[in-house]
Amino acid sequence: MVNGLKRISCCFLALLLYGGQAWGWSSETHMFIAAEAGIQYPETACFPDLSKKENDSLLGPYHWHNAAPTTVVDVAYINKFQVKSARYVKESSPGSQAISIRVPHPAGVLYWEIVELYKKLGGKAGWERDYYLANLAHYVADLSMPLHNFPYGKDPAADGQVYPDIGTWAKDNHGRFDGALDSWLPLKPAKQKQFDALLTPLTITTMSQLQGEVAKVANKAIALANLCYSEGRAMTKDEALAQAAMSVSLLKSIVESTEP
Repeated sequence: MVNGLKRISCCFLALLLYGGQAWGWSSETHMFIAAEAGIQYPETACFPDLSKKENDSLLGPYHWHNAAPTTVVDVAYINKFQVKSARYVKESSPGSQAISIRVPHPAGVLYWEIVELYKKLGGKAGWERDYYLANLAHYVADLSMPLHNFPYGKDPAADGQVYPDIGTWAKDNHGRFDGALDSWLPLKPAKQKQFDALLTPLTITTMSQLQGEVAKVANKAIALANLCYSEGRAMTKDEALAQAAMSVSLLKSIVESTEP
Protein backbone atom coordinates (compact mmCIF):
# COMPACT_ATOMS: atom_id res chain seq x y z
CA MET A 1 0.00 0.00 0.00
CA VAL A 2 2.83 2.38 0.90
CA ASN A 3 4.68 1.64 -2.34
CA GLY A 4 1.44 2.16 -4.26
CA LEU A 5 0.93 5.54 -2.61
CA LYS A 6 4.49 6.51 -3.47
CA ARG A 7 3.98 5.55 -7.13
CA ILE A 8 0.74 7.53 -7.30
CA SER A 9 2.40 10.48 -5.59
CA CYS A 10 5.28 10.48 -8.06
CA CYS A 11 2.88 10.31 -11.00
CA PHE A 12 0.84 13.27 -9.79
CA LEU A 13 3.98 15.18 -8.92
CA ALA A 14 5.32 14.73 -12.42
CA LEU A 15 2.12 16.21 -13.80
CA LEU A 16 2.43 19.14 -11.44
CA LEU A 17 6.06 19.83 -12.23
CA TYR A 18 5.77 19.58 -16.00
CA GLY A 19 2.10 20.16 -16.72
CA GLY A 20 2.17 23.94 -16.51
CA GLN A 21 2.46 26.81 -14.07
CA ALA A 22 1.71 26.06 -10.42
CA TRP A 23 0.49 29.13 -8.56
CA GLY A 24 1.68 29.57 -4.98
CA TRP A 25 5.08 28.52 -3.75
CA SER A 26 6.74 26.24 -6.27
CA SER A 27 6.20 22.50 -5.85
CA GLU A 28 9.80 22.19 -4.61
CA THR A 29 9.15 24.73 -1.85
CA HIS A 30 5.83 23.12 -0.92
CA MET A 31 7.57 19.77 -0.52
CA PHE A 32 10.41 21.35 1.44
CA ILE A 33 8.00 22.99 3.91
CA ALA A 34 6.00 19.78 4.31
CA ALA A 35 9.11 17.65 4.85
CA GLU A 36 10.57 20.07 7.41
CA ALA A 37 7.27 19.98 9.32
CA GLY A 38 7.29 16.19 9.48
CA ILE A 39 4.66 15.33 6.87
CA GLN A 40 5.25 11.66 6.01
CA TYR A 41 4.65 12.05 2.26
CA PRO A 42 5.70 15.66 1.53
CA GLU A 43 4.88 15.39 -2.18
CA THR A 44 1.19 15.15 -1.28
CA ALA A 45 1.35 18.79 -0.21
CA CYS A 46 1.41 19.63 -3.93
CA PHE A 47 -1.89 17.88 -4.68
CA PRO A 48 -4.19 20.88 -3.98
CA ASP A 49 -2.54 22.74 -6.87
CA LEU A 50 -3.50 19.85 -9.15
CA SER A 51 -7.11 19.64 -7.97
CA LYS A 52 -7.44 23.42 -8.34
CA LYS A 53 -7.06 23.02 -12.08
CA GLU A 54 -10.36 21.13 -12.20
CA ASN A 55 -12.34 24.28 -11.34
CA ASP A 56 -10.11 27.26 -10.68
CA SER A 57 -12.94 29.75 -10.14
CA LEU A 58 -14.26 27.73 -7.18
CA LEU A 59 -11.10 26.11 -5.84
CA GLY A 60 -8.58 28.88 -6.48
CA PRO A 61 -9.80 31.15 -3.64
CA TYR A 62 -8.83 28.48 -1.10
CA HIS A 63 -5.17 29.22 -1.88
CA TRP A 64 -5.03 32.97 -1.28
CA HIS A 65 -6.64 36.06 0.18
CA ASN A 66 -6.53 39.38 -1.67
CA ALA A 67 -5.96 41.53 1.40
CA ALA A 68 -5.90 45.28 0.89
CA PRO A 69 -2.39 46.73 1.48
CA THR A 70 -3.39 48.29 4.82
CA THR A 71 -5.10 45.15 6.17
CA VAL A 72 -4.42 43.98 9.71
CA VAL A 73 -5.61 40.40 10.11
CA ASP A 74 -7.22 39.31 13.37
CA VAL A 75 -9.70 36.63 14.44
CA ALA A 76 -12.73 38.65 13.37
CA TYR A 77 -11.14 39.26 9.98
CA ILE A 78 -10.43 35.55 9.47
CA ASN A 79 -14.08 34.67 10.15
CA LYS A 80 -15.34 37.33 7.77
CA PHE A 81 -14.18 35.58 4.58
CA GLN A 82 -15.73 32.12 4.47
CA VAL A 83 -17.08 29.41 2.20
CA LYS A 84 -20.88 29.43 2.12
CA SER A 85 -23.51 27.18 0.57
CA ALA A 86 -25.42 28.47 -2.45
CA ARG A 87 -28.03 27.12 -4.85
CA TYR A 88 -27.09 26.79 -8.49
CA VAL A 89 -29.37 26.32 -11.49
CA LYS A 90 -27.96 25.91 -14.98
CA GLU A 91 -29.31 28.91 -16.91
CA SER A 92 -29.33 27.14 -20.27
CA SER A 93 -31.59 24.39 -18.94
CA PRO A 94 -34.97 25.85 -17.91
CA GLY A 95 -36.70 23.72 -15.33
CA SER A 96 -33.50 21.99 -14.26
CA GLN A 97 -33.23 21.11 -10.59
CA ALA A 98 -31.11 23.37 -8.39
CA ILE A 99 -28.07 21.88 -6.73
CA SER A 100 -26.25 23.03 -3.61
CA ILE A 101 -22.62 24.09 -4.06
CA ARG A 102 -20.00 25.57 -1.75
CA VAL A 103 -18.92 29.03 -2.89
CA PRO A 104 -15.84 30.72 -1.39
CA HIS A 105 -15.75 34.46 -0.81
CA PRO A 106 -14.31 35.98 -4.02
CA ALA A 107 -11.55 37.76 -2.07
CA GLY A 108 -10.16 34.36 -1.04
CA VAL A 109 -10.68 32.17 2.02
CA LEU A 110 -7.15 30.94 2.77
CA TYR A 111 -7.14 31.97 6.45
CA TRP A 112 -10.59 30.56 7.21
CA GLU A 113 -9.90 27.30 5.36
CA ILE A 114 -6.79 26.57 7.43
CA VAL A 115 -8.90 26.85 10.58
CA GLU A 116 -11.67 24.67 9.10
CA LEU A 117 -9.22 21.95 8.08
CA TYR A 118 -7.73 22.01 11.57
CA LYS A 119 -11.21 21.41 13.01
CA LYS A 120 -11.77 18.48 10.65
CA LEU A 121 -8.37 16.99 11.47
CA GLY A 122 -9.23 16.52 15.15
CA GLY A 123 -9.53 12.84 16.07
CA LYS A 124 -8.69 11.58 12.58
CA ALA A 125 -6.22 8.74 12.02
CA GLY A 126 -4.79 6.76 9.12
CA TRP A 127 -5.52 7.89 5.58
CA GLU A 128 -8.09 10.48 6.74
CA ARG A 129 -5.46 12.20 8.87
CA ASP A 130 -2.98 12.04 5.98
CA TYR A 131 -5.56 13.67 3.68
CA TYR A 132 -6.24 16.62 5.98
CA LEU A 133 -2.55 17.06 6.80
CA ALA A 134 -1.67 17.13 3.09
CA ASN A 135 -4.16 19.93 2.51
CA LEU A 136 -3.06 21.81 5.62
CA ALA A 137 0.56 21.47 4.53
CA HIS A 138 -0.29 23.16 1.25
CA TYR A 139 -2.41 26.00 2.60
CA VAL A 140 -0.17 26.76 5.59
CA ALA A 141 2.68 27.06 3.08
CA ASP A 142 0.62 29.38 0.88
CA LEU A 143 -0.04 31.51 3.96
CA SER A 144 3.56 32.73 4.20
CA MET A 145 3.90 33.55 0.48
CA PRO A 146 3.58 37.39 0.44
CA LEU A 147 1.69 37.67 -2.84
CA HIS A 148 -0.97 35.24 -1.62
CA ASN A 149 -1.92 37.96 0.83
CA PHE A 150 -2.04 40.97 -1.49
CA PRO A 151 -4.10 42.49 -4.32
CA TYR A 152 -3.75 40.64 -7.62
CA GLY A 153 -4.21 42.05 -11.11
CA LYS A 154 -7.49 43.87 -11.57
CA ASP A 155 -9.40 41.70 -9.10
CA PRO A 156 -11.05 43.65 -6.26
CA ALA A 157 -9.24 43.30 -2.95
CA ALA A 158 -11.08 42.25 0.20
CA ASP A 159 -12.10 45.88 0.88
CA GLY A 160 -13.86 46.00 -2.51
CA GLN A 161 -11.31 48.35 -4.06
CA VAL A 162 -9.11 47.70 -7.06
CA TYR A 163 -5.42 48.55 -6.73
CA PRO A 164 -4.30 48.59 -10.37
CA ASP A 165 -0.64 49.50 -9.83
CA ILE A 166 -0.12 47.11 -6.92
CA GLY A 167 -2.17 44.37 -8.58
CA THR A 168 -0.23 44.63 -11.85
CA TRP A 169 3.08 44.53 -9.98
CA ALA A 170 1.92 41.50 -7.97
CA LYS A 171 0.76 39.65 -11.08
CA ASP A 172 3.95 40.41 -13.00
CA ASN A 173 6.20 39.30 -10.12
CA HIS A 174 4.22 36.30 -8.89
CA GLY A 175 6.48 33.77 -10.57
CA ARG A 176 9.62 35.36 -9.09
CA PHE A 177 8.16 35.03 -5.61
CA ASP A 178 6.93 31.46 -6.24
CA GLY A 179 10.38 30.11 -7.02
CA ALA A 180 12.48 32.37 -4.81
CA LEU A 181 13.89 29.43 -2.84
CA ASP A 182 14.22 26.89 -5.63
CA SER A 183 17.92 27.40 -6.36
CA TRP A 184 18.73 26.82 -2.68
CA LEU A 185 16.83 23.54 -2.39
CA PRO A 186 17.78 21.13 -1.00
CA LEU A 187 19.48 23.34 1.57
CA LYS A 188 23.19 22.99 2.06
CA PRO A 189 24.33 22.45 5.68
CA ALA A 190 25.06 26.13 6.37
CA LYS A 191 21.66 27.23 5.03
CA GLN A 192 19.93 24.39 6.86
CA LYS A 193 21.50 25.66 10.08
CA GLN A 194 20.31 29.18 9.24
CA PHE A 195 16.83 27.86 8.55
CA ASP A 196 16.66 25.82 11.76
CA ALA A 197 17.54 28.95 13.73
CA LEU A 198 14.53 30.72 12.20
CA LEU A 199 12.04 28.14 13.47
CA THR A 200 9.84 29.11 16.42
CA PRO A 201 8.42 26.45 18.77
CA LEU A 202 4.67 26.97 19.00
CA THR A 203 2.04 25.37 21.21
CA ILE A 204 -1.54 25.25 19.96
CA THR A 205 -4.21 23.98 22.32
CA THR A 206 -7.19 26.15 21.36
CA MET A 207 -8.84 27.36 18.19
CA SER A 208 -8.18 30.98 19.15
CA GLN A 209 -4.46 30.22 19.43
CA LEU A 210 -4.46 28.77 15.94
CA GLN A 211 -6.33 31.79 14.57
CA GLY A 212 -3.84 34.07 16.30
CA GLU A 213 -0.88 32.28 14.70
CA VAL A 214 -2.54 32.35 11.27
CA ALA A 215 -3.06 36.09 11.70
CA LYS A 216 0.61 36.61 12.66
CA VAL A 217 1.90 34.86 9.54
CA ALA A 218 -0.61 36.67 7.32
CA ASN A 219 0.33 40.08 8.73
CA LYS A 220 4.05 39.44 8.25
CA ALA A 221 3.39 38.31 4.68
CA ILE A 222 1.37 41.47 3.97
CA ALA A 223 4.11 43.62 5.48
CA LEU A 224 6.78 41.98 3.30
CA ALA A 225 4.61 42.35 0.18
CA ASN A 226 4.24 46.05 0.95
CA LEU A 227 7.98 46.43 1.48
CA CYS A 228 8.86 44.67 -1.78
CA TYR A 229 6.30 46.73 -3.70
CA SER A 230 7.57 50.00 -2.23
CA GLU A 231 11.12 49.06 -3.23
CA GLY A 232 10.11 47.68 -6.63
CA ARG A 233 11.64 44.25 -6.13
CA ALA A 234 10.96 40.60 -5.44
CA MET A 235 11.75 39.17 -2.03
CA THR A 236 15.29 38.00 -1.43
CA LYS A 237 16.17 34.37 -0.86
CA ASP A 238 16.86 35.09 2.80
CA GLU A 239 13.43 36.72 3.13
CA ALA A 240 11.85 33.72 1.42
CA LEU A 241 13.66 31.39 3.81
CA ALA A 242 12.26 33.32 6.78
CA GLN A 243 8.74 33.17 5.32
CA ALA A 244 9.02 29.41 4.81
CA ALA A 245 10.23 29.03 8.39
CA MET A 246 7.01 30.63 9.66
CA SER A 247 4.95 28.09 7.73
CA VAL A 248 7.06 25.20 9.00
CA SER A 249 6.76 26.41 12.60
CA LEU A 250 2.98 26.67 12.33
CA LEU A 251 2.58 23.38 10.47
CA LYS A 252 4.77 21.50 12.95
CA SER A 253 2.64 22.78 15.81
CA ILE A 254 -0.51 21.61 14.01
CA VAL A 255 0.97 18.14 13.45
CA GLU A 256 2.12 17.83 17.07
CA SER A 257 -1.06 19.22 18.64
CA THR A 258 -3.32 16.81 16.72
CA GLU A 259 -1.32 13.58 17.09
CA PRO A 260 -3.67 10.68 18.00
